[in-house]
Amino acid sequence: MVRRAHKKSRNGCLECKRRHVKCDEKRPICSNCTASERICEYGSRWINSTPTPRPAAPVSSLSGGTPTPVASPSLSPAATTPSPSGLSDEPPAVNMLHVELFHNLYSSTHRTFDPNGFLHWLPSLFSHAITTPYLVNEMLALSALHLSTLYPNKRDYYHYHAAQLQTHALSIFQDSNPQVTDETCVPLFLFSSIMGIHMLCDTLIYRENNDDFDYFVTRFAHYLRLHHGVRTILREAWPLLLAADSVVKPALDLGMALYKFDGALDPPLHALWDRITAANLGPELTDLYKNAVESLQVCTNVTSTTDNPHAGINGVITWPVLVKVEFGEALTARRPEALVILAHWAVLLYRYRDSWIFGDSGAYIIESVTRYLGDGWLGWLEGPLEVIHPRS
Repeated sequence: MVRRAHKKSRNGCLECKRRHVKCDEKRPICSNCTASERICEYGSRWINSTPTPRPAAPVSSLSGGTPTPVASPSLSPAATTPSPSGLSDEPPAVNMLHVELFHNLYSSTHRTFDPNGFLHWLPSLFSHAITTPYLVNEMLALSALHLSTLYPNKRDYYHYHAAQLQTHALSIFQDSNPQVTDETCVPLFLFSSIMGIHMLCDTLIYRENNDDFDYFVTRFAHYLRLHHGVRTILREAWPLLLAADSVVKPALDLGMALYKFDGALDPPLHALWDRITAANLGPELTDLYKNAVESLQVCTNVTSTTDNPHAGINGVITWPVLVKVEFGEALTARRPEALVILAHWAVLLYRYRDSWIFGDSGAYIIESVTRYLGDGWLGWLEGPLEVIHPRS
């Protein structure tokens, strides 16, 4: 039977495009969305530098698209206030998903990194986001990712929007190609930091298949490469970030004070380093692993600092930042020593397993590395295994 050809809808609603069905483009709600009681929305679902007003649509459910509020003609300011010359009287729709994400970001997500409110300067960073489209999209993306871990029944919904907002943030960033100035250095720093946390959490939490450790390692190595690439934008900005009036200077001063190697390794890392040096891997690999082990010790020290309770999770996040980009290449090559070092870092992930950023990834990595390498490497992994399976 020959299928009847039909004209494709170029300007259909987002929900019909998502469902791959023909939209009749009826405004404000198309016939398909009316019949199925779905949210009907036209145009972009992201925050742009120059927002375009869109017609409002009633909210009937949370399935499918982005929620949009009902605009009441009797209550709309446009009904009584004339619009400026050249502008439409149609009231712009408020994207309720973005409102929800911003509220969660301000009231909950940022407390992940400052649970006791010690960093009084942290809330002031939000002022830099509202004037920087690529940064606000990424901040909302992180908030959506956070919510995806809190509400299992809406996990896919929030994770989808986290990915879409992040993609749009990167697109705006690349198109705008911001140059480093006094005005842009802080947004660039925040964008790099938040993007790194987002990519790390997504890699650790959203594992496609727990039985496919190979794929997880590939993704983690890819995260390391991407994060190092994003961080290169900060090199030129560093002197400006350390200026006396920089809003992020307190964080950078704290980091430089905390993340210093004192020359001492804890027993598990000391035993690991002894095995690495005894393996005679050559100067290049040995130096690479020395940097990774010493950086891990620094981060371990930070997580154990009792007078800086906000620093624990930050310490865990910082280790992938401190390791050299070549460490990711060692993981890609499945170098067993690199996988062992990864398992020792997973001890910190396990210690903070109640954090939404890490979840069960610590135990997963330690157990997966153990299975992947086999019994011949159990001595190298004694410390991490003791943490997740303590002897009675």
